[in-house]
Amino acid sequence: MSNFISVDQFNNKAQKFEDVDQFELDMEHWSDMQTELKMDSVWSIYDGGRMSSDTMLFKDRQYLVRYQYVRSDATIEELNADLTDGKNRTMAEVTMVAASGSIGDLWSAANSCIKQSGTHHSYIEDFQVQDDGTLVLITGS
Repeated sequence: MSNFISVDQFNNKAQKFEDVDQFELDMEHWSDMQTELKMDSVWSIYDGGRMSSDTMLFKDRQYLVRYQYVRSDATIEELNADLTDGKNRTMAEVTMVAASGSIGDLWSAANSCIKQSGTHHSYIEDFQVQDDGTLVLITGS
């Protein structure tokens, strides 16, 4: 556990935060990296603890990142039909190339895909490796 001192911005009184757990420290690390990299999306892959943006999650090569989402103009009828027959009439896809398998490059590609899609999903939760070597981006709200 760690102790931190914070200054209240309204009355400038110092406040001591005790018992800050590891999760909170890790969240602060990723938040700082988000600011540093100027990302709109939020990295929610915390399994490895604190890592740098240069940390390689995959091999050092380019990756096509694919993001599939429900079209904003999809109708309830189309959604129901998709649920009934398993087709994907309501789905759309955007892509972006990650320059490498590093956290920073994957985050940048994912951030671009999320922006292209226009969805409200902003939490990067996973990259699923496909048989063809592409990565499917999984997001949350």
